[in-house]
Amino acid sequence: MAAPELTARIAALARQTAQRREHFLADLIRIRSYTGQEGPAVERTLQELRAIGCDEVWMDSAGNALGRVGRGPRIILYDAHLDTNEVADEREWPHPPLEPVVEGDVMYGLGASDCKGGVAAIVYGAAILAGLRQELPEISALLHEVSVVVMGATLEEDAEGFALRSLVERDGLRPEVVLLAEATDLTLRRGQRGRCEIRVRTEGRAAHASQPHLGESAILKMLPVVAALEEMNAGLPVDPVFGRGSQVVSVIEGPHTPNSVPSWCEVTVDRRLTPGETAASVLAGVAALVEPLGATARIPDQPVATHTGLRLDGPSFYPGWLLEEDHPLLAAGQATCRALWGQAPRVDVWKFSTDGAYSAGAAGIPTLGFGPEEEQYVHAANDQLNLTKLGRAAEFYALFPMMHRT
Repeated sequence: MAAPELTARIAALARQTAQRREHFLADLIRIRSYTGQEGPAVERTLQELRAIGCDEVWMDSAGNALGRVGRGPRIILYDAHLDTNEVADEREWPHPPLEPVVEGDVMYGLGASDCKGGVAAIVYGAAILAGLRQELPEISALLHEVSVVVMGATLEEDAEGFALRSLVERDGLRPEVVLLAEATDLTLRRGQRGRCEIRVRTEGRAAHASQPHLGESAILKMLPVVAALEEMNAGLPVDPVFGRGSQVVSVIEGPHTPNSVPSWCEVTVDRRLTPGETAASVLAGVAALVEPLGATARIPDQPVATHTGLRLDGPSFYPGWLLEEDHPLLAAGQATCRALWGQAPRVDVWKFSTDGAYSAGAAGIPTLGFGPEEEQYVHAANDQLNLTKLGRAAEFYALFPMMHRT
């Protein structure tokens, strides 16, 4: 089938499946799926993957929902996460967070933009692809070379990439490329800053607060350390695409004994990374600064428990990454947009962290971002998704395997 005829058929199938796609998204929004509690959302996604005609549907050991279209050895992985941030105060929301509301062409609800809209997009991209296979011999032939694996991922909000790492390293499914359906507003993302958590600690000597001269306050010892950590920002690495890294002292802790001189004080530093920084290089830089001031530094382990009960604890370090401007994966994404809509998309990078911290940052798998959501609504009380954009994203995910092959 010629390219214009193929894209027209994809658009027609996207229109035909719109009601099912939007119903699926609404169901996902109704399910509370905070990180580590994604079980019901995973089950609902597995149900939909079976309904669209996947060749294989399964849940892996980390509790991700997975569906495969195609039998080929070359694996293209579509990743979108099912977990959401927690709602702090429902009174701030214009609609109840777990009650999807459609006004005009927009669906409101928790996770619509991060990232249940992405899940609906990749699942129904796979649905269109499965439908095309029944109609077109060339698509059937393609799916003997390529397998498209759709992943309703878990754990991303608190430990981005940990569940994907488990799929690759524990369960042995290694894709040749990964596409992330995080918020891009139908444009492309070729990288992200990384992040890590650093704990800096000072030790003092406890004493009764009525006799402070007998003790040594760990909080007072921490004061010059905090000032030095803030001043460190001016000398952090600079990247031509992402700019300078940054760090913020985000938490301060000590003993919960208000009538005592504190014997210890610990601060948490949120560090945003440029590509190429490693856990060792980051920790060495901070340690060199704080140790002369009497403090110690470490990168803690992130405690991670899946909804299946599996422990995936690991260092709280999420590397940045950047896909080269001339990489074939980026070219395939641009070609997909041009074929569907007649123009090349804007290419940018994410400011936030994604599962690409593992796929590209740690595992070196070429990774690209494309999603229907807008970044301005991520983690916001007016969380929402434009349903026309949702349909277009499904078209993108249906056509992409053909453009990737060429």
